[in-house]
Amino acid sequence: MSRSATTAIEKIINLLSTEPALDRLGHLNNDDWEDMAVTAIALGLAPLLHWHLARIQVTLPPIVMAKLAVTRQAHAKRNEAIGQQLAELLAVFAQQKVDVLVLKGALLAPTVYAEAALRPMNDIDLLFRTEDLFRVGDVLERLGYQGKHKSAGQGPGVTKHLSTYRRAGNQGATPNPYLSAGGDRMVEPHGSLEEAWFGLKVDITPGAWERAVPISLYDQPAYRLSTSDMVLHLTVHAAFHVIMGASVFVQLYDMGRVLETWSAELNWPQVLNLTRMAKAQAFVYAGLYWARALYQSPIPDAPIMALEKECSPNLVAYVQSLDAWGIFKRTQHPPLTTLKQRLRRGVLDRQEAARWAGSLSQKWQIWQTALAFYKTDTASLLKKGLKAQG
Repeated sequence: MSRSATTAIEKIINLLSTEPALDRLGHLNNDDWEDMAVTAIALGLAPLLHWHLARIQVTLPPIVMAKLAVTRQAHAKRNEAIGQQLAELLAVFAQQKVDVLVLKGALLAPTVYAEAALRPMNDIDLLFRTEDLFRVGDVLERLGYQGKHKSAGQGPGVTKHLSTYRRAGNQGATPNPYLSAGGDRMVEPHGSLEEAWFGLKVDITPGAWERAVPISLYDQPAYRLSTSDMVLHLTVHAAFHVIMGASVFVQLYDMGRVLETWSAELNWPQVLNLTRMAKAQAFVYAGLYWARALYQSPIPDAPIMALEKECSPNLVAYVQSLDAWGIFKRTQHPPLTTLKQRLRRGVLDRQEAARWAGSLSQKWQIWQTALAFYKTDTASLLKKGLKAQG
């Protein structure tokens, strides 16, 4: 990527931080602002950027401000529709006496942001009790959703949800979810909060339901994670986004909003205890470190320093080396158009996962996934290609 992209993401993060350095904006020209707008739109940060610029009354080219404003309006319309979709789901599940714990953007947009439009989202992620999972598909199908199911061992081995549901005829999905405002959103029923990627696994589910907080969302009964569990979920999820090479700037911004909104409920000793029980020190450390380093999120020194001592020095150095530009580069991958590119990407993905492994046995589990080539997406595509040629 060009250095202009570096400048763009660094300046966006500066403006979104708790204490932006406004003196850095004086020399920006129209092209600089255009780069920032395009980058912000692509990363899902445009509504937030527009909101922050309006608050601090920064003057910028009218066409750039218009692009950001239009994107914010589109997300407002989209999130309103998502809210209506979620309200319908919660009402039906309540009738069926199925508890629903709302996750990620579907929860955070209407609860911790000044307005829902500021938190772009794509899918509706819902956590269900294990004993209720078998009923969830039937309920969704009666509402007109169609399910897609996959094997737990397929591809990188993601298991927190093995089914996705979408209404027939939905055209809302795009390669970049932040660039589409139309259509119903996909519903992802989760049976756990486990994060997994090529043999690297962390499960923070145990006890989450017992600590869950009942809430009213869109005038319907629901649950959210306790604030301590939410810190774990947000940090582990953000770390895995970086490991997978997925965009993470919105997710890291979430941390500050959660900490400010539910600070009275936050119990840092409990966060550390739950982190250790899940053996998630590296991931929670990374998420906390990046959220504070990028956005000045209100995270005290004590938990970060405690977790740093429990991580390998090499991993600590790596986490601290990833500034806004470094994280941005992790998300930029050329399209995979050849078998050679796919094989190389598979090696790089496993190298990154192994970097985070806490033991030699876990590293072996990661590299062992390469031996099961027949389970990979690359193998599936290769088989389809061979059949087509035959």
